[in-house]
Amino acid sequence: RFYSMKRLDQLSTTVLRNALRFTGKVQMVAPAADNHEERPAEHQPGVLIASALDSNYVACLDPLDGSGNADAAICTGTVFGVFQEEEESGGETKQERLVQSVLQPARNMKAAGYCLYSSATVLVFTLGDNKVLGFTLDPQSNEFVLTHPNLHIPSRGNVYSCNEANSEGWSKEFKAYLRALKTGENESKTQYAHRYVGSMVGDIHRTLNYGGIFCYPSDSGSHPRGNLQLLYKSAPMAFLVTQAGGRSIDGETGDLLDVEPERIHQKYPCFIGSPDDIAELEKYLSGEKEI
Repeated sequence: RFYSMKRLDQLSTTVLRNALRFTGKVQMVAPAADNHEERPAEHQPGVLIASALDSNYVACLDPLDGSGNADAAICTGTVFGVFQEEEESGGETKQERLVQSVLQPARNMKAAGYCLYSSATVLVFTLGDNKVLGFTLDPQSNEFVLTHPNLHIPSRGNVYSCNEANSEGWSKEFKAYLRALKTGENESKTQYAHRYVGSMVGDIHRTLNYGGIFCYPSDSGSHPRGNLQLLYKSAPMAFLVTQAGGRSIDGETGDLLDVEPERIHQKYPCFIGSPDDIAELEKYLSGEKEI
């Protein structure tokens, strides 16, 4: 599975790079894997950074989120976030300057979105105007049709999404929150269901449509800083869900939108979802709720 995922990531990166190059509008770099606490022996996705030739916008793209599930025909997707390139971006070469230009907090994004590949191909994006649009690919006309003109996340859901295989390493506060969801002893007095696809695009798309909460916290085992890359996975999703009326936090310092990445592949804990669900989680993490 590891080599299949690695090969598929390489192929999808090549396909996306060629498609963007064909437009004649952008130049691209593919940053190398970094050697920090993410354990460089692990495979890291083939992220692309694309810079517009006729403006100062720069995009960071994850060509294929969920590639490890593709062999099982589980949904995958492409995630992207767009920044305005800062005039004083560091770096001696053009490639270094492009890399530095995307190391900004998600709150600075000008646009973000994802393309979901499943039973239908769905493009969801926002231009940062508190409006999220959803388009579905019509296979007959080969065009995207506006099917969701104003996506808005419900204020509360009844589904939580997380990888419970890591639960032994989670904080007692977070485990108490999940226990309340499972037993119905939460603020809504509703017993939540657990749904976890394992492809962030799929889990976020469901959460956006039906409400609830998506979580990938840090743990004391294999994921001391979570397991999702901040810049090109959780940050664009956090920006998009926030524009749809949701919220995002890192579970430590506050809003995930304010966290500035230090490296391209830096991982960071994330909690994204309906505003009331996030607010209830915060009460547990801050100690306001007795456990």
